[in-house]
Amino acid sequence: MNTTLYAADVLAKSGEAAKSGPIGFAVILVLCVLCYFLFKSMSRHLKHVREDFPKDEPAAQEPAPPASS
Repeated sequence: MNTTLYAADVLAKSGEAAKSGPIGFAVILVLCVLCYFLFKSMSRHLKHVREDFPKDEPAAQEPAPPASS
């Protein structure tokens, strides 16, 4: 248990742990912003796709052509 606390104390005092926090936060923040714009764009595209397809209305059934042997 003491070695774990000692290792955490050494990492906290070194410059590596202090640098990785803000960089990691910036990376996560950029990914979240990119995902927001991706979802917004995909939602807009899906609205156009929904308009292109007809609604589920029962279509008039045409009689099938007679099968010739």
